[in-house]
Amino acid sequence: MSHQGNKRQKHSPSSSGPSDPETAPHENKDSLRAELQNDFQSQVDQLKDKIAQLEGEASHGEAEKLELKQSVGQLENENSQLKSKVANLEEKVKSLENSVNKAEIKSKYLEIITTTSELMSVGYNDDQSIKIYRQIFHLNNNTTQMRKGKAMSLILMLNHGYYEGLLPHYRQFTDALMEYQHTIDYMEDDTFIFRMRGAAQLPAQVLLWLEKALKHTHFHRLEFNPVQTEGVRYLDFIFNCVRVNSRLQVFQLEDTIENSRDIDLLCEVLNNKASLELIKLMSCGTEEGVFREIFNKLRTQNVFKIVLSENRLSNLRPTDMSEFLSSNPSLEELDLSLNPFNEQDIVYIADALRHNTTLRRLRFRFPDPPTNWNLLESAIFDSTSLNAAYNSNHHCCLYIFFAGRACSDIYNFNTCNDPTLNRRKKIYTLLSKRNRRRENASFFDLDGIGIKHIPQILSLLKTFSEHSIETGGRREVDEVKPLSIAYEIMRDWRMPELYYLDQMEED
Repeated sequence: MSHQGNKRQKHSPSSSGPSDPETAPHENKDSLRAELQNDFQSQVDQLKDKIAQLEGEASHGEAEKLELKQSVGQLENENSQLKSKVANLEEKVKSLENSVNKAEIKSKYLEIITTTSELMSVGYNDDQSIKIYRQIFHLNNNTTQMRKGKAMSLILMLNHGYYEGLLPHYRQFTDALMEYQHTIDYMEDDTFIFRMRGAAQLPAQVLLWLEKALKHTHFHRLEFNPVQTEGVRYLDFIFNCVRVNSRLQVFQLEDTIENSRDIDLLCEVLNNKASLELIKLMSCGTEEGVFREIFNKLRTQNVFKIVLSENRLSNLRPTDMSEFLSSNPSLEELDLSLNPFNEQDIVYIADALRHNTTLRRLRFRFPDPPTNWNLLESAIFDSTSLNAAYNSNHHCCLYIFFAGRACSDIYNFNTCNDPTLNRRKKIYTLLSKRNRRRENASFFDLDGIGIKHIPQILSLLKTFSEHSIETGGRREVDEVKPLSIAYEIMRDWRMPELYYLDQMEED
């Protein structure tokens, strides 16, 4: 029993035993199919991804291709523009080369330079030939310089005989001046100087050419000294040349002023010309008293120096000098040399100088000095009293010459720019001179200095002496140490009264 049961149990199906041989192949096929389908689907997906990637790369490549095409088009446009610019530049270079060639041809001086030998062969002496040749050479040089826009200095040396061959040289110069005068406005100051010297009579045609060219040319300096010749009004020519000149800095005239009309025209031209800095009017007075009108009519803005030498100035009116100084407020230097001033003129000039604070240098040269010329010194340093010295002019240096030599040492005073220092030097110089003779005490009475001022005087001695002795200023011959002056004052001047005053203050 048991054996059969065991046997039957052994052959009965069990859940954990092997599957039915008939169903096993079906299960394997399904599993394989599923696996194959999964692999296929995976490959399909990969192919799709690859295709998508390739499509993306293809799209990016198209964009790059389009961008490259655009860049190529832009480069082609730029290349075309550069070619156009190069063509334009080549045209400009050719044009400039043509202009340069024309300018070189135009800047050449076309007139023939006559030699001194050729001039002497037609009757001029050696001196005249040299002067004419120099004038031709100078016109040549100035014409060339003007055409090249360079600095120039026009000098018309008229102290030669008339030479007809100069006419074309003047014509060429004036033509160049008319054409290139605008370049002068860009030159540095003092580069264009107009000088006329001598006494040759220029043809009227040359004067017209020069006046037409110069009256609109802003040259910087004018130096003019031809002698008047019959039939020629050089003054009118000069006045017309400078009337509208806005850059004229120096005006120098060495010619005759014939009448009051000339003075009026001169002042009309020079007055209120803001660029003007220096005026020289020398040997201009032909008649005594005519040039005196300059004192009442000349009114300048920025002129710092005026020279009025050898103009027969005399018989001044009381206010001529004071009005002249006040009407030219920028004036710092005035030269009145070689004028026949009389004693009354000296009085008026000294009075104006004593009250003036703008002038810095005043010059006189007397061939035959007036007897009261020392009044001019007194205006600068009045040594009659301390108060007079204090009230003197402490701004202006005075130079007085007799026959070419300085007549005194007054020019040693007012050498500092600070009038306070100049005043101190004068007061200390005066105290030193008196100390040499032990006169300070006696002069204090005349000066009107009271006893109460002694402490102030003593305290100022050291201060007043510093500029003259200790700080390197010029020491006067008779200056002494401040202690010497203090000792003299304390010893000689009213010591009993000073003691009595001190006692009264203590009580």
